[in-house]
Amino acid sequence: MSDTEVKIEEVVADNKSTHVPEGDAPKVLSRKKRFAKINLSIIPNTCTSMNLICGYLAIVMTSRGEFLIAGWLILIANIFDILDGRLARLASVESKFGAELDSLCDLVSFGVAPAFLVYTRYLEADRLFSLIVTCIFVLCGALRLARFNVTPHSKQGVFEGLPIPGGAGILATLTIFELQFGHFSAFNIPAKAIPFIVLITSLLMVSKIEYPAIKKTPKTGNRRLIAVMLVIIALVVNPPITLFVITWGFALYGLVVYFIKSLFRFYRRFVLGQKKAPSTE
Repeated sequence: MSDTEVKIEEVVADNKSTHVPEGDAPKVLSRKKRFAKINLSIIPNTCTSMNLICGYLAIVMTSRGEFLIAGWLILIANIFDILDGRLARLASVESKFGAELDSLCDLVSFGVAPAFLVYTRYLEADRLFSLIVTCIFVLCGALRLARFNVTPHSKQGVFEGLPIPGGAGILATLTIFELQFGHFSAFNIPAKAIPFIVLITSLLMVSKIEYPAIKKTPKTGNRRLIAVMLVIIALVVNPPITLFVITWGFALYGLVVYFIKSLFRFYRRFVLGQKKAPSTE
């Protein structure tokens, strides 16, 4: 046998030894896919972690009397909460782990932090009543998150009950608006109204009133793109008033639509029902 033939046989033997069996090929590909998915999931999970960090910093700022900074930190946490879901869907890395992590972070940033902010800023004088009101807010926020996690989402693009980031946004923008414009008598919010605002917000979170699931929509149409551009312009011009109008308008939108639908149902059931022709039996 010549040297050339020996070398050829060695090369063939090496190729056979390094060849991946056909049955193991799918396993190798699935491992690569899992590894890529894990790498991509770092991005939305980082946003979720930043949400938690902002909530924790808001609690720290509130304890130091920096109420304005605390309010803005809660709103920044809201931004990270929107981003993590969007990025997870874009990268197709939605997972049960990410959903559970998001709920835990939301409870701190949108449950504990805004309740502590409102308690320290407005309600600390009457401690027992204030603690009851703010505890109800935290409890309703936790119930809202738990119900969302275990309820099958039968209706696309709809949330049942005010989302907890929306409830936190109401309390945060209330504080920001009051601190920056409270010296004007026209914008002064009565202190006695604040506990009722907290209670109503808490009930909205555990209610069955439907709210549009803005952050879960897969596509962004031309109308929504124009609306987003207008919101960005308004934020540049006057962020506190813009955010106040958006958060409170979103909460009121669900209430108004709910009452209109209830009136229609009442009209159909009782008014139209009475005008039906009597039975000839």
